[in-house]
Amino acid sequence: MKTKKSIPSENSEREEGRIPQHAEAGFLIGFIILTLLTIVLASCSDDDVKAPDTRGQFVGSYEVEDISQSSGYVYNYNVTVKSGSGNEILFSNFADMFNIPIKATVTGNSFTIPNQTFTNPSGKSIKVYGSGSIQGGVLTFTYTTEGYLDYTGSCTANKQNH
Repeated sequence: MKTKKSIPSENSEREEGRIPQHAEAGFLIGFIILTLLTIVLASCSDDDVKAPDTRGQFVGSYEVEDISQSSGYVYNYNVTVKSGSGNEILFSNFADMFNIPIKATVTGNSFTIPNQTFTNPSGKSIKVYGSGSIQGGVLTFTYTTEGYLDYTGSCTANKQNH
């Protein structure tokens, strides 16, 4: 017995080459998710605006009133502030005892003195750190020294006009 070959109809050919509807919907959802992900990631690019350099407002000579937090004794001395590299400023004659400039990092009107350790010629070490701010040519800051001199000072420093 001979079997008849079935001849595919025109409609069945279309159906065979066609992507099922549920697959089309999945593709569309995947495409939308990929597009949204691309947009989100593109918005996270490194296009941050650089903060303005505010170190200039700190530069100058200051008359410092340094009040000991433990004894209340008042020390008066002068410091000079210069611009350093990056966002740093450098304090000369800091605490009327450091003969090496003390580095501070500036952010806007504030500064932070990160931990810095120094050793004098006789081998004694001292660490200094602190923070402060400037407003209208007046620096206000606190700092602490630890090591051969344990001290915490609260300071007000008025900019000298030259």
